[in-house]
Amino acid sequence: MMDALSRAVTVWTRMENQPRDVNIDNCKRSLQKCARAITQLWGDVVAEEQQRKVGQKALA
Repeated sequence: MMDALSRAVTVWTRMENQPRDVNIDNCKRSLQKCARAITQLWGDVVAEEQQRKVGQKALA
């Protein structure tokens, strides 16, 4: 996950400071990897949320 976030920060920094010099294809690939990692993390968080809801209903 940290690799994905560092890729996003790198793209952001380059786009802010040197937008005319960036390799757009590399930026897109980096952001796609980041998006996959964030999507996976989102799924993990939603699954944990669901487990907690099930656990709370069991305790009630």
